[in-house]
Amino acid sequence: MRTNKQIRHLARVLAVIAITAAIQPAEGVTVIRNARIFDGDAVIERASVVIRDTRIAGIEAEPTTVDGATEVDATGMTLLPGLIDCHTHSWGTALQEALNFGVTTVLDMFTEPTLAANWRREQRGGPVPNRADIFSAGVLVTVAGGHGTQFGVAIPTLDDPDETEAFVAARIAEGSDFIKIIHEAGSARWRFPTFDGDQLKRIATAAHDGGKLALFHVGTADGAGMAVAAGADGLMHVYRDEGGADLIAAIRETGTFVVPTLAVTENMLGLSNPDVLAADPRISDYLSANAEANLKRSFTPGQNHAAMETALGNVRALFEAGVPILAGTDAVNPGVTHGASLHRELELLATAGMPNVDILRAATSNAADAFRLHDRGRIAEGKKADLVLVHGNPLQDLATTRDIVGIWKDGVRFKRQRNDRSTDRPSQEPRGLGAFGPGTDVAESGWSPSTDSLAGGKSTVELTIVARTGGSGGALRIQGDNAPGYGYPWSGAMVNLGSAMMEPVNIGRSGKLVFDARGEGKPYRAMAFAENLGQMPAIVEFNASADWQRVEIPLTEFPDFDPRGAMAFFIGSPSELGPFWLEIDNVALIE
Repeated sequence: MRTNKQIRHLARVLAVIAITAAIQPAEGVTVIRNARIFDGDAVIERASVVIRDTRIAGIEAEPTTVDGATEVDATGMTLLPGLIDCHTHSWGTALQEALNFGVTTVLDMFTEPTLAANWRREQRGGPVPNRADIFSAGVLVTVAGGHGTQFGVAIPTLDDPDETEAFVAARIAEGSDFIKIIHEAGSARWRFPTFDGDQLKRIATAAHDGGKLALFHVGTADGAGMAVAAGADGLMHVYRDEGGADLIAAIRETGTFVVPTLAVTENMLGLSNPDVLAADPRISDYLSANAEANLKRSFTPGQNHAAMETALGNVRALFEAGVPILAGTDAVNPGVTHGASLHRELELLATAGMPNVDILRAATSNAADAFRLHDRGRIAEGKKADLVLVHGNPLQDLATTRDIVGIWKDGVRFKRQRNDRSTDRPSQEPRGLGAFGPGTDVAESGWSPSTDSLAGGKSTVELTIVARTGGSGGALRIQGDNAPGYGYPWSGAMVNLGSAMMEPVNIGRSGKLVFDARGEGKPYRAMAFAENLGQMPAIVEFNASADWQRVEIPLTEFPDFDPRGAMAFFIGSPSELGPFWLEIDNVALIE
């Protein structure tokens, strides 16, 4: 049986709980006047930018008046290209949360390929002004039991060298924008099998033959050296041990770029402080409850200052040698979150000794150049109108990137989502959630179907009210099929607790979720959604046999679930693929 920690990954992409990001309708022409402009390469001390539809129409010292244009006075402010996060793992509300902090493009290094394909399809269909754009590796390239296989979801692995070209071609056919290759042997505490040097070179060659960048996850200087020798275009972490001048020279001479991911390194080494972001109102006012909770999570209770100093020193030495350094967070690992953590990453690059102008390039123009995204990363005529306006001057004070005045995505001004994480709402009395009498209409019961089709999956479910076997009254029959096609298949029934979909309510007076159930003897799943969990439900498994039985789940058994901001419950499919049925009745919250 899977652990709660593993199966929590199941429903990260439930679109039903996504932030609905409000946007301002396009008005054709916008003029942002009198701004200090960092155009991705250099600073223009005072000029104005004209946006026409989705593109930048020009940069002018004194633009002429345009009838009907939206005017923005940016005196004393700095206009930047939309920020680019060069290392994420994106699920659920990640793209909305990223945009909420001025990150207009995310480069994803491993996510469910169906989800990534759906996002890319939206982008090909036209501007997507209410979320960040995404480009993704889809499924990474690793071996059976290697790094990337430990997250509770089955992925294809490359175990026969003779299948290398076919394996990489399959990733490209799935839509991978670049190929992410794992070279990670782990530590003495947790070892991983991994590829040797010859295999790494063969994978990278297959990626290049398919027209894709070969990006390498590495953790050590030896691994970095092997990746560079194999033909790496980019290293997706900075090594945390001593590498020496020869390694730096090899990285520079091959033109390999490095995405250090210092924010997640800081957490891995036990040194991150969530209050660096969460206590700053410029961040906290826009930080979702789930994001705040993730900032407080940690890989380890120990601290390793020496390894952090080595990592910072390696970034400094690489930069001084002329190696391109790009900004990336590795969200959503413990201690980092989408959007907000990129601002922390910029500050850590400054700690490593990079000048502010080069740090801004690392998150804009240099990132776009390295990933061949030639329509963004700069403020120039014809480029995408992805822009961030901030108070002050980040060329002098990098922390001003947090002080966002306005965000434009594809020419549309994005209305930032403020997040009310209040827990002082009145507590509801324990109550019934469903007693299904014969003749009851499913729609009137408050329960509705929920499947992974929301994320592009192929699972199906049908809800009906049936006569209760062996007794009087009725029951809700949940009959579905967990189908291949999405990495975290689900299907079942969901009930919202508030008057609107996913509206938080306080059920703090309740102690248990209880219901009658009968099924096929499988380990079915109950999920609890709450404001503090964001897009990640808390999951508990329960068994149901052919005979009716009472199921009682203390709310405390749902990991990290805060009942003061409860939103919904789901009851449904086992984690395995295939058809199933389950019947429930007399669902209630009790003391």
